[in-house]
Amino acid sequence: MTGDVVVIGGGIAGITVAYELARHGAEVTVLERRDGVGEECSSGNAGMVASTHALPLASPGALREGLRYMWRPDSPFYLRPRMRTVPWLLRYGLASTPGRARAAGRLLEELTQRGLEAHRKLQAEGIDTGLQNRGHVDAYESAAGVEHGRAEIESRRARGLPGELLTPEELVELEPTLSRSLAGGAYYPDQAWCDPVQFTGALAAAAADLGVQFRNRVEVLDFERRSGRVVAARTTKGRVPGGTFVIAAGVWSQPLARATGLFLPVEGGKGYHVELPESAATPRLPVYMADSRVVATPLDGRLRLSGTFELDGLDERVDAVRVWAITAAGVRVVPGLRGVEPVGVWRGLRPCAPDGLPLVGAVRSVPNLYVATGHGIGGITTGPVTAQLIGELIRGVEPSLPLEPLRPDRFRPLLFRPRDGSPVVGESVAG
Repeated sequence: MTGDVVVIGGGIAGITVAYELARHGAEVTVLERRDGVGEECSSGNAGMVASTHALPLASPGALREGLRYMWRPDSPFYLRPRMRTVPWLLRYGLASTPGRARAAGRLLEELTQRGLEAHRKLQAEGIDTGLQNRGHVDAYESAAGVEHGRAEIESRRARGLPGELLTPEELVELEPTLSRSLAGGAYYPDQAWCDPVQFTGALAAAAADLGVQFRNRVEVLDFERRSGRVVAARTTKGRVPGGTFVIAAGVWSQPLARATGLFLPVEGGKGYHVELPESAATPRLPVYMADSRVVATPLDGRLRLSGTFELDGLDERVDAVRVWAITAAGVRVVPGLRGVEPVGVWRGLRPCAPDGLPLVGAVRSVPNLYVATGHGIGGITTGPVTAQLIGELIRGVEPSLPLEPLRPDRFRPLLFRPRDGSPVVGESVAG
């Protein structure tokens, strides 16, 4: 591949795209508005590189659960009511039908499984992303959780993937730090995890070795267009020309896309983590606490408790109730954590599309513009496979996965005209 590419966003999506393009010969510049790469949502996720629980955000079960939880500020899902989120929620409801959810689930299963394989390929290439290939544990506090686990294991086995349902005794034998009062668990030996900071740092260094230029503290304000194409990004540090542009800026992709006429209905799904110092109570494997939707991930010298989905636009305030709920869930499942003082609290905005699928692909109305965002809670798993797909498109190679369900322009705005005839732009609820 030859040509110059400008990637906007230095998170997991942007870095993996930059690396993929550079290894095929492109001259790549990454523009990042923060002081360094991976400092926004990418730095604080749970680090689970997993094909388990590959369920779309939009599904009948998730919709029912969301409605049940939405007014509880300590629940796994919380919505702060705002008029601006109404169109997104309407789209979400329309996408939560059984048929759409099944189709989205099959695609997410494929994306996450390929993402897991792509992570291992990076490791095999000698990039020290810190990938740990020792599996994950699910911990169930209720009989309903055990039944969900049983159904997932049966589904995975039908696809030739391993998984083992565990009795309470077997669960504690595998992971002795867990509570003896749990209803059961599951073990998925083929899953992996990594420290997101190590992953982004190692991949950025590998990309730099291939000639990728990283320009930090550069915020894109607008685009210069000519003959329907983007020819330059207008930034806080001047004009940045390019032949091809990739928007990979997480939740901040929406206003950038709007500057090109593209409508991206991306909302921020705020997530939190609480970090505790390493102790005798630290599990040796990641533990997904299915009933509370909290993940405990052992990282170098610390334990990260991650969870919650708070739909609140671009609000980055820390809600102490959410922090408390994550910590309380961790103590219930790992009793030895009681009394361990946190060493850090973080929050970040996951970019979420209303149908629960990423926004990946070419923009048909702008021939040299591509988008890689909307990965929700699965960005670290699907980042490398997203990069492969974007790379295939830019190189003119037939994509290795069907991209029609992921196309970034699958949603469109709708023009409403009031009775007085004056135009008012609103949002359609169907893509």
